[in-house]
Amino acid sequence: MEVDSGYEEPQLSLNLLAEKVVHQPIKVDIFVYCPTMDLIALATFDEQVHVYRLNGQRVFGVPNKKLDCSVRQLRWKPNGQILAISYSDSSVSLISAQTGKSVHHIQYREHSQSEISCLGWGLNYTDAEETRARLDNLKIGLSHDDPLNSGSQSFDVERPLDLPTDLAFLDVEDVLPKLSILPATGGDDGIFSSRASMDAIFHSSKNDDHDDTADVLLVGYDNGTIHLSIYDFFEIGTFNTQLAPQDHQICHPILHSNHSLCSTHSLLLSNSLGSHQALYLVSLDLRLIPETGRYLSLLASKSTRLQNVLRYIREAQIQIFSEFRASQELPRKFMRNIEEALQQTNQCSFVDAAYHLVVTGNCFPVMKEWLVEELGDRGHKRWDKAVVSGYENIGRLVHENLLPALQRFMVLVSRLRGLSRFQESITELGLGTEELDHMLDTVNCLQLLAHSVLISVGSERRQFSAFSVWLKQEIETQGTTTSPPSDDSLEQDLMLDHALILEYIQGAMLQSRLGEFFAIQPDSDERPDWISVDENVAIYDSFKREIKLCNQGLRPERKLAGLDTLITRLGKQSTTLFHNISEAQKRKVRCGELIALGKGKIRNVDMKVISEGGLSAKEEYTTYIATVWDSIPNEGVSRTSLPLAASQVISLVTIHKVVIRVVNGISSTKSIERASIQLPPGVIKDVKFADDETMILAYTEEAGKSHLLYIPYRKGSQLTPELLYAPTTPQHNRTNSSETFTNLSTYNAMKHYIQHTFPSGPSWTPERIEVNGRKGRRAVCVVAQDRMHYRIYDLDPPKVEDGLDSGGAGTNETITDDGSHMAMEPDPVI
Repeated sequence: MEVDSGYEEPQLSLNLLAEKVVHQPIKVDIFVYCPTMDLIALATFDEQVHVYRLNGQRVFGVPNKKLDCSVRQLRWKPNGQILAISYSDSSVSLISAQTGKSVHHIQYREHSQSEISCLGWGLNYTDAEETRARLDNLKIGLSHDDPLNSGSQSFDVERPLDLPTDLAFLDVEDVLPKLSILPATGGDDGIFSSRASMDAIFHSSKNDDHDDTADVLLVGYDNGTIHLSIYDFFEIGTFNTQLAPQDHQICHPILHSNHSLCSTHSLLLSNSLGSHQALYLVSLDLRLIPETGRYLSLLASKSTRLQNVLRYIREAQIQIFSEFRASQELPRKFMRNIEEALQQTNQCSFVDAAYHLVVTGNCFPVMKEWLVEELGDRGHKRWDKAVVSGYENIGRLVHENLLPALQRFMVLVSRLRGLSRFQESITELGLGTEELDHMLDTVNCLQLLAHSVLISVGSERRQFSAFSVWLKQEIETQGTTTSPPSDDSLEQDLMLDHALILEYIQGAMLQSRLGEFFAIQPDSDERPDWISVDENVAIYDSFKREIKLCNQGLRPERKLAGLDTLITRLGKQSTTLFHNISEAQKRKVRCGELIALGKGKIRNVDMKVISEGGLSAKEEYTTYIATVWDSIPNEGVSRTSLPLAASQVISLVTIHKVVIRVVNGISSTKSIERASIQLPPGVIKDVKFADDETMILAYTEEAGKSHLLYIPYRKGSQLTPELLYAPTTPQHNRTNSSETFTNLSTYNAMKHYIQHTFPSGPSWTPERIEVNGRKGRRAVCVVAQDRMHYRIYDLDPPKVEDGLDSGGAGTNETITDDGSHMAMEPDPVI
């Protein structure tokens, strides 16, 4: 196509903030910009995830631990604190932006056998009416989309004084000491082995139980089902979006969007019809947000913390068991080495021979040879170190880790119990007071058992100390000549506490009382199990009697409920509690009807939900869907209506405007309109909504030159000219009147929308764009066609008073992976 004679090369260009060259090709579909910080997260062809600062410095990386597993999706939490990564094995890892370590790894294979096709993370205000009133009181010209759509900022708005509510939400958990870190063992991804990761899990957000927002994590599958979680990983349940006729059963979610003041979320679905795709929009009504209201954040945050503390308790239990086994393994090995010889020569066990030696001073020849030749001073040191360090570590883990975790767990359960007893009658939370009482009963048993373990650890350690001193003395005595014992030896013998030595030989050396508490019994123990299999029976009083017998040195008739048994019981009770809460909230989720948006060969699509009426619009919200087509859509658009010759390549973008009305949490479709934009022959690489007014197109001409176009998409936008929308019918997505186009098929028409022109050459042909819409910090990240580097451009014009920031924005310096060149402007602290 010939260029218009009046066409002038646009001179406008955006300020370059940064440029980055990577060592592995970028997966252009897996590339996201953090909504609150200048962080870029991307996946490369070697299935690694990297997070970079704006200056190109690598913050952290997430290696792929499975060779046959690939990265599928990336999504930032609305507050930018967590990065979600989905994999081809239907698992999702939540990575802390503060530490770069895994906060939680969720396996979704149990919910659906299909692969993950969509990952969405939105934010909602739990009390939209109160939020509107608070924001309306701000006399600073606040836009209704800043920052409500992104949900990435908070406002220091003075709340009305409400003493009963403040007392109800007063929480003693905030004043509890922080949980101590656990030694690194490689279990549970080591999330409890560093202070930073512990703080990210337990102390990442202050007063989140009194927060008026709820973040919703949506995971969509190829079979059309979706799984919802709130507050990172408190699961609500799995839902089926296939509510249309049979020919739509293969629809799968591809994109998610929402407005923070609207509890209805928008979900874009697609299915394959040969070489074409059908596009549908469905509304997801999360009535649990307005109905549960202020209790939702409290309920979900406490339940989430409860899960985290339970994971911490289980990890502490594993380490306690490991320390106990290690402390018993070496002594048993030494005793096994002499046991058979004693049985053959003296018809006695090692315990009998040791007891005989303490009482009579007579050492059997076999025992003497073992003490001098095999055990010796070196073996005694190993024995002493293994047992002493074992007792010390067990006592430390119980005292510093297990008991504080049980205390925190009890506080959380007590808080939920208060909610179950004093909740408003109209609010269904799914909490049962009786179930929570049984959980408290189990925690009381665990605390009693933990204190009994500490008592036994102290007692057995004192006994072993006396035994160790005696054993060392016997090794020295038996190793000397047959001369009579010296006065020093007699004096040392008088200083020994023979009662403690004999107690240890008869008791802890043969079978430690800790084995009873940990339910690690020998195979010969045929006593029946004591604990009831029913988790809904109070057991504390009976358990207290059994513990009392053990502390008195008596042997209960039944096997004592050990640490593993009680923690397993607590886990089952917690699972039942979480299930009941999830089921109660799951009943408050509704999928709306499918709205057909067109069929064709889709290149790219983006979606945005806004409130066109501002804060005063309480019931109506508008969803805009921008679609780039590689071929003419089969429905609603005809080639004859396009201002193109039959041989010309199509460069078409359609924008659907769907207005929904939300009443009492239930949505209905009010109107559907569509507009189309025709560009000159070339390729529209990508489309993204920048804000409430404009969208950005990455466009490459047939001649090879590439541009970024700013196009206003809202009807009634302050920018001109506005798009021409025509009504359509929701069943077939056909216009009721003649098709209307914004004709930009000539360069003179298009040049008014060009904001940036890339230098000529294949290395800087844009392949994909990602937009950060923060007010005052809007930026667009452009991935090059070679997928080896990207550039970040400033979308907001520089201000004079910005000084260094505006001056450094125009640099053209390239930063490589080694991070040798530092930032030209300050970066948020990670």
